[in-house]
Amino acid sequence: MTRQTIACSMLALALSCGAAHASTTINAGGSSLAFPTYQAEFEKYTNSSPTILFSYSAVGSGSGQAGFLQNTFTPQPSTDTVWWPAPAGILTYGTPVGTQVDIGASDATLISGQLTNPSTGSYGTSTQGSVVDGPIIQIPTFGVPVTMAFNQPAITSLKLTANQVCGILSGQISDWNTLNPSIPSGTPITVVYRSDGSGTTFLTLQHLAAICNSSNSNFTSITVGNKFISDVVISGYTAGTLPPNFVPESGSGNVATEINSTSGAIGYLSPDYTSIAPNSSANPTVNYPNIIAASLVNSIDGKTYAPTVANTTLALANPDPDDSANTKPPANMSDAMDPLNWVPTIAVALKGYPIVGYTTMDLSSCYADAAAAKAIELFLKDQYTSTAYKNIIEANGFVPLVNSGAAKYATAVENTFLSNNVGYKLNINNSKLCKGLAGR
Repeated sequence: MTRQTIACSMLALALSCGAAHASTTINAGGSSLAFPTYQAEFEKYTNSSPTILFSYSAVGSGSGQAGFLQNTFTPQPSTDTVWWPAPAGILTYGTPVGTQVDIGASDATLISGQLTNPSTGSYGTSTQGSVVDGPIIQIPTFGVPVTMAFNQPAITSLKLTANQVCGILSGQISDWNTLNPSIPSGTPITVVYRSDGSGTTFLTLQHLAAICNSSNSNFTSITVGNKFISDVVISGYTAGTLPPNFVPESGSGNVATEINSTSGAIGYLSPDYTSIAPNSSANPTVNYPNIIAASLVNSIDGKTYAPTVANTTLALANPDPDDSANTKPPANMSDAMDPLNWVPTIAVALKGYPIVGYTTMDLSSCYADAAAAKAIELFLKDQYTSTAYKNIIEANGFVPLVNSGAAKYATAVENTFLSNNVGYKLNINNSKLCKGLAGR
């Protein structure tokens, strides 16, 4: 189906097919964890604004960051479209986009080394040829848990301590009998991990770095920065290689497929691919009947929590101040200009489900297409305020930002980047900020 045909089907009888030529396409991509949620939200937005089309390439968080910073995604088919065909009237999600990248999506935060010139306050002013698109904007969109998902036919539930999580993900524990005495000794655990630049890995490692040590794991060290599985986890093993029971997969969809088809598998996975997400058309749970999300013991309060929306909300509201950053949004212009100040990070939660964080969007301050800039602004306003969007987020097992411990960020983003209410002139396509800049 061609783009014009797609657009025409969306406009229905109200507009002629020729009006499709006036449509605006917004190219986005990155996080596969957030992919089903964004897809449903894009559909919701497009249904009410049929001249706006979205394309999302689920290439993983690392590629999402790189694709946005370089203004190009490496062409590759998405593996996450197999379980969810594109809804009628919506531009096919997961297809490779062109060199124009309007939005990058990631569950890992940017670091200073990725920003072009933070020392001068330009904070990522980037160039693609002669096009200058202004300072980078990085904002949280919703709160997320990372589940320890498993497929073990002998049991219907699983509780894991912090020591057991460290043992499993480092290869120290490889026998199901160690986790549950009712399972015969010698029943192997297959650990499914993300081999690509994964923000799900980043959030998991952020927690492991705080709770794992040489006694409860085979890790020698865990360094968390803008690094993912191949750079961080492998370097954490004494031998420098992953254990033989580890199986690599790229993208959340492939991790889910591998766990679903492998008896005895465990892997870290977003909740929308597991039994934890409500049975809703907004998530693909029905295609993965064998995947169950384990409950985890919070190492601080000693209580056991399933990765439900309620328990994730509790954790996001109770970050350990010694292992967290950006617990409050920037309060002045200087801090607001730095994209590194805009995403809370939580390595340890005092209460609630222990492996949590926030998924983010990377944006340009200036867009050449005014219609695209306005659509992004309106989409983000819906992201934070729309009841329909909140329902989509919760249906996939996530937490709306306004319901999380970072609720004040939603207001701060609105006042700083979606309007000029605070007077910093940092809002998208501000005429003074973007004067002389061609825009993304």
